Amino acid sequence: MLRLKDKNNSFFSLLEREVMRFVKNPTVTVAPPIISQILYVIVFGIILGSRIGEVGEYSYISFMFPGLIMMALLTNAYLNPSWSLFSARHHNWIEPIISSPLGYLQIVSAYIIGGIARGLLVGGTILALGFFLPVYISTSNLVYIIVYMILVAFLASTLGCLMGLWAEEYDQIVMILDFLLFPLIFLGGVFYSIEMIEGIWILELFVELNPITYMIDGLRYGIIGLSELNTTIGLILLITLSITSFLLTTYLFIKGYGLRE
Repeated sequence: MLRLKDKNNSFFSLLEREVMRFVKNPTVTVAPPIISQILYVIVFGIILGSRIGEVGEYSYISFMFPGLIMMALLTNAYLNPSWSLFSARHHNWIEPIISSPLGYLQIVSAYIIGGIARGLLVGGTILALGFFLPVYISTSNLVYIIVYMILVAFLASTLGCLMGLWAEEYDQIVMILDFLLFPLIFLGGVFYSIEMIEGIWILELFVELNPITYMIDGLRYGIIGLSELNTTIGLILLITLSITSFLLTTYLFIKGYGLRE
């Protein structure tokens, strides 16, 4: 019983540290991505959107808004555990953690939940601000939206853990963000409808193979009710990737990959 209590105390202490990592410095961790997405709304949604017109039955700003939420959700859920694990490894903070009463599953869970919390805080704030912007948001699918955002944040956070274990330099974490995640997001239909690229076979192929396209489409379906892809396939893909990434992260922790010299 005492050992279980020690494990619980250690788990919540680690989880608190991961959450406080971004709560203590909101002007650095939370405010910038929110401001960036609002600027996207103003420049692309309001200024350019008035010239582009409607996409389907919805204004352009309403069409692109779910993609902006997805961008903020993915990047912030990814950054929190990746940077935290990288720092812990390279400053030898990880040794007390893996030597504590905590099991590997609890350690992984604490890092992942910390990433989910940051992603949801930023993404949820942007979603809430949407009610004060000229954006259509359906309130009938709020449960779906919340669950979907949690699943996406879970996947991004597990990927952040993997990168945190792998990276030998901080630049490598940023490199994955700049050269993999951002291109997948921008080419995943944030700013354009799939109908707009009909006939451009290479873009059509990329969109079909890009998992983030399905994530953006799924969130767009929840927020405005518009979907261009099969949302069931997208949800199955999201769950499959999340489970696979979680199991791989846990396995690498158990094997001590990147944790010990």
